[in-house]
Amino acid sequence: MNLIPETGRRNRLANRFYSHGKLLLTSEYLVLDGAEAIAIPCRFGQDLEFESTQTGCVQWKAYSKDQSIWGDFNFSLDLLDQPKEENSNSELEFLIQLLQIARKLNPTFLKNSPGISVSTHLEFPRDWGLGSSSTLIHNVALWAEVNPYELLSLTMGGSGYDIACAGATHPISFVINPGKTPLKIAPITLGKAIQEQSVFVHLNSKQDSREAISAYLKQKELANFSLKNSLKEINELSIQLARAKNAKQLENYIRLHESFIGNIIQQTPVKERLFKDFKGAVKSLGGWGGDFIMAVSETLSPAEIKEYFLEKGYPTSLYYTEMIG
Repeated sequence: MNLIPETGRRNRLANRFYSHGKLLLTSEYLVLDGAEAIAIPCRFGQDLEFESTQTGCVQWKAYSKDQSIWGDFNFSLDLLDQPKEENSNSELEFLIQLLQIARKLNPTFLKNSPGISVSTHLEFPRDWGLGSSSTLIHNVALWAEVNPYELLSLTMGGSGYDIACAGATHPISFVINPGKTPLKIAPITLGKAIQEQSVFVHLNSKQDSREAISAYLKQKELANFSLKNSLKEINELSIQLARAKNAKQLENYIRLHESFIGNIIQQTPVKERLFKDFKGAVKSLGGWGGDFIMAVSETLSPAEIKEYFLEKGYPTSLYYTEMIG
């Protein structure tokens, strides 16, 4: 199975690579144990451009959405042949580690290079949680011509759904096997309810997901917990939610999904915590970490949903066509 996404190859120019941001729509932490997850590549992403120099160094500038420079790094190419750092506590250390591992996976990567100048450009704010790191990893994998899932595994870790989204142009169904290699990545057509009636809202309240991960791991250790049954139930819910034909159906499946995941990770669903008076359903996305939520209502139009969240103090909201496009 070829694990370097074909879309990445087709979009690649001689010295430019591009990767899409991501949203995890269903299954949350259960994706790590083989649940079928529905994930969406965003219209916003990150590119990487490079050109040769004669400096003997890597000169790297990372640009934010507003074109300001959030990272300006300069280091010797010789560092790529040194043992990688076990822990990366800064952006520079992570970048060096990423390139070191890419070199390890492909010993010819930047070998004998006289120097390189690199720039990356984000199309979304870094605090949106759409994958500033995963899009970088995917771009470097394309550049180095290495397996992006292997590069992810040796750096950040995770299920890899974000890497799959980085190289996709269409919503996907994603399943991993126990070795964390994608077992299935397939395009999926989302129902009209999500495409026409949902609104994505940024909560701007980044939360530490370690408590949720810890709760999930503890739950799996309980005698009455059946991973097999949980995977079966969440897989059914994922497909039902993704293919909902109208807002009424989608609201119902969101409530069931939120309740199911909330019980597993011992957390209160976001609607119960923050939006009890919302006339509809609210779905946490990703790891329930405070980035984006998806809202839908049988009685409110998407414009009225936006107005509700604006009045609640959440000014950043996007229609499906604005987020996915």
